[in-house]
Amino acid sequence: MKMPDDVLLPTDLFRPDEEQAADIKRLAALGYTPKQMAVALGLDTADALLFLRDAATPATAVAALMRQAITETAAAPQVKLHEAAEAGNVDAVKVLQKVQHRNEFNRLIEQMDDDELTLYK
Repeated sequence: MKMPDDVLLPTDLFRPDEEQAADIKRLAALGYTPKQMAVALGLDTADALLFLRDAATPATAVAALMRQAITETAAAPQVKLHEAAEAGNVDAVKVLQKVQHRNEFNRLIEQMDDDELTLYK
């Protein structure tokens, strides 16, 4: 049975090698935009267009690498803070509580429907 085009998962058009994948993660972690990454990777025009398309498509390897890098970069300091709090550092406990409240607030905002969010703008 053939599925309609709007139900099919996208395929990867740009397939990074190991070195490019590591560079993509590093650049994403540093906050580079996909266009800047394409330039930094030295991609030719054709590959750059494929890369940009994949960066904008959630179900691709490029987009997954970028999300992973951003998440790991945000999580690393918080993990260290958590370890310090577990070790009994009172200041770390206080800061960790603030971070946890901010993270919970961000999760709630992400879960809100658009009509709920407009009430707060």
